[in-house]
Amino acid sequence: MVMLAEETASSGPAPSKIDEYFGDTPRARKRIRRLRILDRIVASLITTGGIGIILAVFGIFFFVGIEAVPLLLPGDAEPRPVAEALKRPAGRALAVGEDEYRETGWVLTESGVVRLLDFEGGAVAGEQALEELGDARVLAGARAAASDVAAAATDDGRVLVAGVAYKSIFEDGQRVRQEIRVDWQLAFTLREDGGRLEHVAVSSDGENLVVAAAGPGFLGVAQRKVEGRRVRQEEATDSLEGATVTALAIDELAETMVVGLANGEVLRYELDRADAELVERVRPGDVPITALAFAFGGRTLLVGDEAGALSGWQGIRSTPDSKRTLSHVRHFDPMSAPVTALAPSRRNKAFLAVDRSGDVRVEHTTTERTVVSVDTIPSGGAATLAPRFDGATVFDGEGNLHRYDVSAHHADSSVAALFLPMLYEGYDQPEFVWQTSGGTDDNEPKYSLVPLVFGSLKGVLYAMLFSTPLAILAAMFTSQFASRRMRGFVKPTIELMGALPSVVVGFLAGLWLSPIIDKHLQAFFNLIVFLPLGLGATVIVFRLLSNKARQRIALGRELSFSLPFLAAACLGATFAAPSMEGFLFDGDLRAWLVQEWNVAYDRQNCFVVGIALGLAVMPIIFTVAEDAMSNVPQALRAASSALGASRWQTAWRLVLPAASPGIFAALMLGFGRAIGETMIVVMATGNTPILDISPFNGMRTISAAIATEIPEAPVGGTLYRVLFLSGCLLFAFAFFANTAAEVVGERLRRRYAKW
Repeated sequence: MVMLAEETASSGPAPSKIDEYFGDTPRARKRIRRLRILDRIVASLITTGGIGIILAVFGIFFFVGIEAVPLLLPGDAEPRPVAEALKRPAGRALAVGEDEYRETGWVLTESGVVRLLDFEGGAVAGEQALEELGDARVLAGARAAASDVAAAATDDGRVLVAGVAYKSIFEDGQRVRQEIRVDWQLAFTLREDGGRLEHVAVSSDGENLVVAAAGPGFLGVAQRKVEGRRVRQEEATDSLEGATVTALAIDELAETMVVGLANGEVLRYELDRADAELVERVRPGDVPITALAFAFGGRTLLVGDEAGALSGWQGIRSTPDSKRTLSHVRHFDPMSAPVTALAPSRRNKAFLAVDRSGDVRVEHTTTERTVVSVDTIPSGGAATLAPRFDGATVFDGEGNLHRYDVSAHHADSSVAALFLPMLYEGYDQPEFVWQTSGGTDDNEPKYSLVPLVFGSLKGVLYAMLFSTPLAILAAMFTSQFASRRMRGFVKPTIELMGALPSVVVGFLAGLWLSPIIDKHLQAFFNLIVFLPLGLGATVIVFRLLSNKARQRIALGRELSFSLPFLAAACLGATFAAPSMEGFLFDGDLRAWLVQEWNVAYDRQNCFVVGIALGLAVMPIIFTVAEDAMSNVPQALRAASSALGASRWQTAWRLVLPAASPGIFAALMLGFGRAIGETMIVVMATGNTPILDISPFNGMRTISAAIATEIPEAPVGGTLYRVLFLSGCLLFAFAFFANTAAEVVGERLRRRYAKW
């Protein structure tokens, strides 16, 4: 018995369940090791996931940034090898052209020969002398801006014209080579006296062929229809006033001719079937004009002079009712020597400029930027840009051929074009414009992001103006005044609104709410007055009730008391609308807005968007703000009540300041939700990128532009990258909102930490 007692005493009490799991037993130690391993695995997974999310966010931002960076990079030009057979000069080049594949080309030489060039084969494909040249000498040459038509002016008063045609050869459905030939030739006798013609210009749009030439004391214009053989000739009379012509150009539609003079003036003529009428003269400078050309589209005149200055001139109206007159609107970096050639692109608003010293540059008319400095050759001569704007072909003054591959895919983009007002063709003053497509190919792309940023902020402004007071007051009522039962019903209901798809909200706003507001516009205006009156009536009636009657209204049920008054206010606003519109606005509120305030009411407008977007934002603001107010310590509210403060005073002066960090965070979350919203603003606005703060017209937001235009934007194109850049701006806005929420919230927390 003694031995059994001693054995029992030495063995001690039986281990409990806690000792088995966490005590110093083999089973407990094994379990603890397993838990530690599991803890390390879970911690590693959480850490890896967090780092992965951060890297993913930075990766997205990096990808978006990489897609946008090429917009601001300069272009590049690389010399292209030229075969030895093509390097041999054949006299001074007067005009040059090439096909869209850059496989063949032609050059008009001073000997009056059109030399056909096979760039791909590295040989001369043939030579064609101009018709009826005879013993005359060619003094000047030119090429049509929009076609491969060459014109040569002779010393006996004639203009010889030739058209070059290209033909693609296909085998088994694949293009294998390009052929080139001189397709037709014409001759115009402009000077019956056989005098010299020292300058020439030509334009052909496929139906009309117009040539102009000038010599000492002479300026002549001739036109021919393609269908007929009739040639009209017209000689200028005293319009030159003895001045010496130094440059000529005709726009691609053959509607306007410009003449540069030795005294620095430029004369503008309007061409029609009857006459060439002088309508305007301007003076870019006091030195001779050496080169003239029209940018693609024919609206901007490019001028180069003896001093190397380059300028762009455009028709501007000084007043809305006045006619357009040429004004100096484009300023380019000057060349180092007199400008000898201006070759506009047939794809965009860029042009090639060559000076006498051999500097070759590509400039862009709209952005006024030097897209690329191509090269410096021995001397300047005839030049052209490739039809696809992917290369340049230049002949120097000795007739030597130089070819370049030009890479400038985003010439029409710059920091100024994206963020500063620009003077576009057809406009009378610089403006912010977003217009990525036009009726014709020569339309200037307008990539100003300012209307999109403005539209995004405008939508956020009206959404926050609508949602913020309602959400904050609702959160205050729910957390501080509502009964527990009502709070259990109101809060989940409002939070459930956040799960409503935005496409449904946009659909209801665009197809249901917008027509109702349009039909009952006056009634909605009346609500601005009638709802405050209804609330005021609620307060007055409640204050007039006896204490016994007030006590019958359960604490937190005051909302049910105010509902009949609010309903009566809505009915009153509706029934009073016709009489108030007739009395205050002469029976037509929309006409009154236009006449008195110059504000047009559009059916799809920012007022509707503010309501719809506000309803989408409200659940976020309400939920976060209500949680912040509910988390204010009950002891503080009890102390306030003990000091005699009413519930309203406690909520306004204690709870609201103490919860201000959370409320500010709620507003920033709502801001981020609103500025990134897409479907609501796409369906409920007119998607008009305008700069107008009025709530009665539409706007276009960044997210809406991305959603509607990215499917049609060519991958890698300028519009494609501009949309990615706008995505970067959305990232920046979200970063700003989150940073502001954190910084301001931290300051507010430190300020009210003593509470």
